[in-house]
Amino acid sequence: MSSRPIALELAHGLPSHAADTRAALDGVVDDLVALLEAQFPAGPDFPADALRTRLSQSRERLRTSECAPDASGAGRRLIGDASQAYARLSAHASAREAEFTGVIRLLRELVDGLRGDAVAFRHDLIRSSERVADLTQLEDIRTLRRALNREVDQLRQCVQQGERQEAARLSRVAGDLRKVDETMAQATGIGEGSHGLLGRPALLRDLAAEPHAHASIVICRIDEAQAIVDGHGAPVLERVIIALAHLLKGSFGNDTRVYRSSTQCVAMLLPRSAARQLAQQVRKVQARVAPEYEYERNGVTRRVVFTFSSVIAHTPGRTASNGVDALARAETQAEGVKGLSQLQTESSGLERLVDWFSSAG
Repeated sequence: MSSRPIALELAHGLPSHAADTRAALDGVVDDLVALLEAQFPAGPDFPADALRTRLSQSRERLRTSECAPDASGAGRRLIGDASQAYARLSAHASAREAEFTGVIRLLRELVDGLRGDAVAFRHDLIRSSERVADLTQLEDIRTLRRALNREVDQLRQCVQQGERQEAARLSRVAGDLRKVDETMAQATGIGEGSHGLLGRPALLRDLAAEPHAHASIVICRIDEAQAIVDGHGAPVLERVIIALAHLLKGSFGNDTRVYRSSTQCVAMLLPRSAARQLAQQVRKVQARVAPEYEYERNGVTRRVVFTFSSVIAHTPGRTASNGVDALARAETQAEGVKGLSQLQTESSGLERLVDWFSSAG
């Protein structure tokens, strides 16, 4: 809308014969006023009704004026009212534009704030998701820990059950060994047992009975005796000991006295024999051990394999303690033998231990 005020130049004199011209002028004024009124906004903050009333009154005054001076005055008044209405309309439009600009600014600030809130909300949501993920992981860890605890409990129960079974087995083995020891303790040194084995008391008595003759003591120890007990039982170990005694008697003569010196060992006391000379005979006995021996249990034939290692010690026999000392040395050496079918021979001189000569089977 142009800011130029509406101006109508009306002549001060109006000819009487110009009725048609006056009617045309009134039509133009009505159109201009109608055009101006059409720009009035609807609303309580704009005095549209008051301005229309004033314009209507001015237009009516102009229409009813007959003489030129009255028409000129009415026209100027109409122009003033129209200019005032236009000024009010321009001020209202400027105010609305300012309000609209303010609203736009507020909307922009609101949008910017909402955008910032949205970004902050997004960040909060991401952090919340991360915390939820952490909590999920913690729950997974708790679940895994509970599962591991159950596995550990089951494993502990299995271990305890295995320990109880092993303890029961060892108890049975210990009972079997005690029975063997009791059987040996009941043996006397006077006569031979049912299997031709003499007890340890007989061995000690024979060592003390001949203090003035040199002799050799042979200790034969079953290799891995505990494995035989675990796999076959203590009675089978007894059979192995008896089989070894028979092999020794078959090689050294049926008159040879074979003693049961411990649960795993047998011993021979050979007067006037040199330790090195006996080594070859012991080696032959080791070679005569069969690859396996059969026995029957509960109607089932089973097989056992065994080897033995030997230690040969020498006693000068000058005093009663020489033989016992030689037996102690031989048994100590036999306990430390490593490997299968070993043979160790003592070389002595002047009643002192010089060395042990070893050879593997």
